[in-house]
Amino acid sequence: MDDDEFIICILRGLGSEFDPIVVALNARDTFPSLEGVICKLRDFEIRIQGAQITAPSVAFYTNHGRTNSKPWINTSTHGHNHSSFTGRNPTNNTPS
Repeated sequence: MDDDEFIICILRGLGSEFDPIVVALNARDTFPSLEGVICKLRDFEIRIQGAQITAPSVAFYTNHGRTNSKPWINTSTHGHNHSSFTGRNPTNNTPS
């Protein structure tokens, strides 16, 4: 079995989470060396594992302790109208 046949066997044996790298490797006219393919697969696996580990903790960290889901909106007006928008036809600017 030559390297290309061995690479094809490896790629066929991977789970669906490896589909992006398998598609990328199959789209090439020729495969990289066997060592190159193995390195790419290892790098991709590390990326997958890193994404699975950090995603839940990042989501927890960003929402931890927040009571307002939209912190950029100031909901505490204390009874005052803070709107500075007057529109196209303000009532106090009549033509003279």
